[in-house]
Amino acid sequence: MRLKTLFRSGTAVIGLVSLTACGIRPQPMTMNENITRAVNDRSEIQKHYVPLATPELSLEQAIARALAYNYQIEVAKLEITQQEKQLDLSLTNMLPQLAADAGYTTRNNNNAAESIDEFTNQRSLDYSYSEVPTHGTADVQFSWDLTDIGVSYFQARQQGYRALIAVERRRRAINTLVRNTAEVYWRARAAQAILPKIDPMIADARVMLDNSKHAADAHLQNPLILLDYQQNVMQLLRQLYQMRNDLVSAQIQLRSFINVAPGTPVTLITSDEVLTARPIQDMAKLEEITLVMRPELREESYQQKISRQDIYAQIVRMSPGVGALGSENYDTNKLLYNNVWGQVGVRATFNLMNLIRGPRAIAVAHSAIDASRARQMALSVSLIAETNLSAQQYLNSLDMLASARQTDDIGKQMETVATRATQAGAQSGADMIRHEMAGLIAEVDYARTLAQTHGALANLYNSVGLDIVPANADLSHIDHLTAQVARSITAWKSGVLPDMTLANNSAAGSATPAQIIHAPAAPPPIDSHDAGAPQSNPPRLAPVTGGQTLSQITAASHA
Repeated sequence: MRLKTLFRSGTAVIGLVSLTACGIRPQPMTMNENITRAVNDRSEIQKHYVPLATPELSLEQAIARALAYNYQIEVAKLEITQQEKQLDLSLTNMLPQLAADAGYTTRNNNNAAESIDEFTNQRSLDYSYSEVPTHGTADVQFSWDLTDIGVSYFQARQQGYRALIAVERRRRAINTLVRNTAEVYWRARAAQAILPKIDPMIADARVMLDNSKHAADAHLQNPLILLDYQQNVMQLLRQLYQMRNDLVSAQIQLRSFINVAPGTPVTLITSDEVLTARPIQDMAKLEEITLVMRPELREESYQQKISRQDIYAQIVRMSPGVGALGSENYDTNKLLYNNVWGQVGVRATFNLMNLIRGPRAIAVAHSAIDASRARQMALSVSLIAETNLSAQQYLNSLDMLASARQTDDIGKQMETVATRATQAGAQSGADMIRHEMAGLIAEVDYARTLAQTHGALANLYNSVGLDIVPANADLSHIDHLTAQVARSITAWKSGVLPDMTLANNSAAGSATPAQIIHAPAAPPPIDSHDAGAPQSNPPRLAPVTGGQTLSQITAASHA
C-alpha cells in the first residue's frame, strides 16, 4: 500500500514537471510593458541629473563632473567590483569540502537474507536482518584534495589578473571620457561666443538673397551676375547652417557629459589663452611612455599571465592526487550496536589519462601566450604610430591655428574697412553684409581651430596613456576631484611628463595583485605648489615662459 502511494506521488510530480516545461518558452514583451519600462527609465534618468551649483563651468569642473556622473565610468567601476568579488569567490575554492547529508528510507518488509558457507556450500544461518525497515541517517563528511588546492590556487591567480584587466579597462574609459569632454568643452566654448552672431547673419543673408531675386525679376542687372551672386550667398548660408549645427551639437553633448538636463543654462568660463605646451621635442620619450602606460598593452600582459597559470594548473593535474577524508555518522537503525561513529582516511588517485591530455593542454596554453605576445607586438607598433600621428596632428593644429588667427585678423580689418566704405557711400549695404559674413566665418573658423588645438593636445596625452586621475580614484567627492583634475591639466599644458626610468619605479615591481588593484594607475600629477622640492628632472614638452599668449606661442612654434 505504501509503495502504491509513493508511485502515485512520483507520477503526479512527473506530470506536473511535464506541464511546466510547456510554459518555459519565453514570450516577447508587450507594448504596454515596453512603455512602462521607458517611463521608469526616464524617471530614473531624471533623478540621476545633478544640477550645477552655479551656471559658470570651468574645464576642470566639466571633466570632474563627467568622471563623477557618467554612466560609462560607473559601469567600468562596477566591472572592477564584480571581478574583485569573483576573486574572493575563487579563493574559497581552496577550502576543504565539508558536506552535511541526511536521509530517510522505508520499505514494506524486512531486508532479510540467509548465509551460505564458503567451503561446504551449505546453508549456515536462518534468514535474518540487521536493519529495521524504516530508519534515518545523517553524516558530516570532510575531504581535502591537494590537487584541487593547487588547481584552485592558480585559478584564483587568473581571476586576480582579470580584476587587474578590469582596472586597465576603467583607465581606458576614463582617459577616453577626459579626451571627449575636453574636445566638446572647447567646441561648446566656441559656440558660446559665435552662436549669438550666426542667426542675425543668416537673417541678413536671407534678405540679401531675396533682394537679389527681386532684382533679377525686375531685370535690373545682368542675370549671370545676379545668379553668381546668389550662388555665393547660398554657399555662405550652407556654411552658416553647418557651423550652427556643429556648435549646437557641442553644447548638447557637453550637457550630456556633465549630467545636467538638456537646455540647462551653462556659462563656460575657462579662458582660451591657457595653452602653454609648445611643439614636442622628445618623441622617443613619448613612445617610451606609450609602451609603459597604455591600458591595451597592460591588458595583453595580464592575459599572458592568465595563460601561464593554465600551464601550472595542467602540471598540477598531471600529478598524483592525495587527499584526506573524514566523516561523522549517525543512523537511527536500532539494531546497530553503535549508532554514532566517526572515520578518517587518506586516499591517493592518479588519472593516467591526464598524461595524454596534459601535454596537449600545456601546448594550447603556450600557443595562447605566443598569440597574445604577437598581438602585443602588433599593438605596440600601432600605438607608437598613433602617438606619432597624434603629435603630428597637434603640430599641424598649431600651424592651422596661426593661419586661422591671421585670417580672423584680416576678416576684422575687412569688416572695419567695409563699414567705413558703406558709410562713405563707396559700396552697397549688401557688399558690407557679405564682408561681415566672411569675417564671421573667419571668426568661427578660428574658434573651431582653437578648439581643435586643445582637443589635439588632449588626444596626444590620451594616445600616450597618461591618466588625469588614477583608475581607483574616489569620484564621489566632486571638489577634491576637481582640484586633482586642475593640477593634472596644469601639468599637461606645461608639458610635464612622468619619469619612466626603472630605478625610480622599482618599488612597484614587488607589489602584490591586491595592492596593485588599490594603487594609482599612473604617477600622480606634479603640483605647482611643490615646484621648489627636489625632483628628478622630468622631461618636458618645452614649456613656454609665463606671460605669453596663445598667439605668441603659435608664433614661437615656427621659430
